[in-house]
This record gives sequence, structure tokens and C-alpha cells, in this order.
Amino acid sequence: MKPHEIRAAMVLAQTKIKDIAEQCGHHPPAVHQVINNERPNPRIRAAIAEAIGKPVEEIWPVQKSEEQAA
Repeated sequence: MKPHEIRAAMVLAQTKIKDIAEQCGHHPPAVHQVINNERPNPRIRAAIAEAIGKPVEEIWPVQKSEEQAA
């Protein structure tokens, strides 16, 4: 999903970035970075996926560079 689609899904789920940040013990800018795919934090990704009801892999498909790193 693209960042604007993730944010739209969060709005529909009535979830705010601040809520995700508090749930994960991070600051809101860290959640922004995950949404914009600038930071691959698994805990934040899981919280966002749970909030919008989609699997993590559907929101952030595995990139070739991530496969090689794993």
C-alpha cells in the first residue's frame, strides 16, 4: 500500500498515529517513518496492520533488498 492509502485506512479504522506510537512505545515521527517506508520497524508495522485489519505483507510487500538482508 502507498503511504496515503495506509493513512486513509487508519482514518477509517479511527486510529491515530499517536495511538500507534503510544501502543508501541515510540514517538509519532517513528510511526510516520514506517508509514512512509523509510524505517522497517516490525513492531510498528504489526500494530498498524492490526489496527487497519490487513496482514503486514499486504501493506508492505517484501522487497528484494529486504529478502537479501534476511
